[in-house]
Amino acid sequence: MKHIHLLLLALLALFAGSPFRAAAEETFRDRVVVIPVGEDSLTSKQSFGFMNRILKRAQEEQARAVVFDLNTPGGLAWETSEMMMKSIQPLTIPTYAYVNPKAMSAGALISAACDKIYMAPVSSIGAAGIITSSGEEMDPVMRKKAESAFWAFTRSVVTEKGYRPEVVKAMMIPSDKEQQFGPVKLEKGALLTLTGKEAATRLEDGKPLLAQGTASSVTDLLAQEKVDAPTVTAEPTAFERIGLWIAWASPVLILLGIGGIYMEFKTPGFGIGGIVAIAAFALFFFGNNIAGNLAGYETAALLILGVVLLCVEFFVIPGTFIAAIAGGICIFLALFGGMISSWEWDHIIRDGQWDDVNTLAMVLGIPLLKLALGLTGGAILIAVLMKYLPDSILMRRVTNATVSGGPAGEAVNIPRVQIGDRGNAVTELKPNGKAMIHGEICEVFSRQGILIKGTPVRVVDIRPFDLVVVRDDSPSGD
Repeated sequence: MKHIHLLLLALLALFAGSPFRAAAEETFRDRVVVIPVGEDSLTSKQSFGFMNRILKRAQEEQARAVVFDLNTPGGLAWETSEMMMKSIQPLTIPTYAYVNPKAMSAGALISAACDKIYMAPVSSIGAAGIITSSGEEMDPVMRKKAESAFWAFTRSVVTEKGYRPEVVKAMMIPSDKEQQFGPVKLEKGALLTLTGKEAATRLEDGKPLLAQGTASSVTDLLAQEKVDAPTVTAEPTAFERIGLWIAWASPVLILLGIGGIYMEFKTPGFGIGGIVAIAAFALFFFGNNIAGNLAGYETAALLILGVVLLCVEFFVIPGTFIAAIAGGICIFLALFGGMISSWEWDHIIRDGQWDDVNTLAMVLGIPLLKLALGLTGGAILIAVLMKYLPDSILMRRVTNATVSGGPAGEAVNIPRVQIGDRGNAVTELKPNGKAMIHGEICEVFSRQGILIKGTPVRVVDIRPFDLVVVRDDSPSGD
């Protein structure tokens, strides 16, 4: 019965996540999707994942337009360039950047990836120079390489959008000479930053320096563009916020899930271990699914297969290790895959970036680190359980209530036994169970698989947590 409950663990994980996310979202069809880009929006990979998912939905559901409402000092460079080239630039629906009141650094680049830029009356845009994540000065050679790569990315996008490449370049890369951009004189070695009025200045060719114009609000922007459609603000739902937190706690959930499964296998009946494992892995798949990772029906089904194979190893063909190894691989892949960003993985597949070591390391590195932390913590937890669980009050209560029938809290001591000692199974061994040896109930493991209650057994190995037994067919068996 307990092993049926173990399968419920995987079934809960299978259905956790997608229904909640689907219920929490409203359609984007024929609406203007407003994406707020705040102070911290461009500093978190999870935030980029959220924005990329919103852009994908806006395209698929045929939104009327997308407006980035920007008030940001900047953020992650590589993730910004990826979103510019792979999420914003390919959109077939109109995109607008509303600088309200600032779009600095990465925010300026996102603006330049949109079809048109509008500035709030008091606003600024620019200063998109590349710095390290710690803010330290870059090595000159590395800086030149980074600037060359990022300018190539950016140039292809801004040229396609019809902006003046020299303006955006001046925001990213300082020049060794003075430059003039409309009313703005840029000193040698400085990065270009424009006010709202300067950005909207019309030059001699009749085109704006950078921005289409100024707007007092998103509503004003849409009115100027003659877009008559209701707006919807794309903000993380309560489920998504919870999911993001849960996704970050994945190593702890893996630790608890492994510990719960181990405890469930080592105790009779369905109890606390099974409940902990079910809750931990259900939360794991729910959180990572909501966070936009690959945790979904496929990875949950892989987890089910892994649990089934472990059950086969323990209860059908014990000692072969083939099913156990296969089950372990399935569980490893399910947990690892469940933490990979679905957006980043889709781009690896679509763009054929299997040989790009840097991209693979960026996409797979954090999930692999989380899994390593979870598995290491799980191994430590199992070691602690092996040492302290047999003598714990919890174990005594569970053992007495389900096996010996004695009053709760009354200790059942495992006697000092030797290899060759004999006894009788007092429960069915599947292959874990109980046996009476020297008048005491002991935790045992059957090396020969399932043995029925009352079967004579003989001790062939002594482990820290239990005794390994086989059927005793000798005439002298007790």
